[in-house]
Amino acid sequence: MKKIFSLFFAAVVAVIFSACAAKTTIDLPAQNSVKSSILGRNISLSVSDLRDDKITIGVLKNSDGDITSRISTTSPLEAWMKNALTAELAKRDIAVVDETPDFSVNVNIDKFQSEIFGIGTKNMHANSQITIIANFGDRSVKKTLNEPVISFAPLPTLKSLEPFVIETLSELASRCAAEIASIN
Repeated sequence: MKKIFSLFFAAVVAVIFSACAAKTTIDLPAQNSVKSSILGRNISLSVSDLRDDKITIGVLKNSDGDITSRISTTSPLEAWMKNALTAELAKRDIAVVDETPDFSVNVNIDKFQSEIFGIGTKNMHANSQITIIANFGDRSVKKTLNEPVISFAPLPTLKSLEPFVIETLSELASRCAAEIASIN
């Protein structure tokens, strides 16, 4: 009986140690490079990460709601978002250029936080807020996107959270590009 208990205890310690030693970064997918050329419209684009904690993109929580791990990305979120937006805008016949733009767009990442916790339904959440400010000389247009997303993962681990975060960010970039394309 002691041997079974010792093996069980060793297995529990090994699982806890491997969970603590697991990577805590998410690799955001590389964006296809888009050659900026004259398309339907040309814009200048800047992206700024205005979050207080620019490193953390998500957290893992236990069933009590306590944070067990903080998750970051391998590349800065604002650089990834600018590349994703450039690719999404090209699909909509809009080029990101440095010179002679039709108008300029500032995209602010006000909030992005994801979390996974406990075992149960709807245990993955992501909340984001993006502010888009388009400047046309003397006129300015401001739009705000809020993107709450809820999903389920059978096991609350980083392996479950990573595809959820990537899909959520990709969808956010697509929605943001659609909003920019709709600005007149």
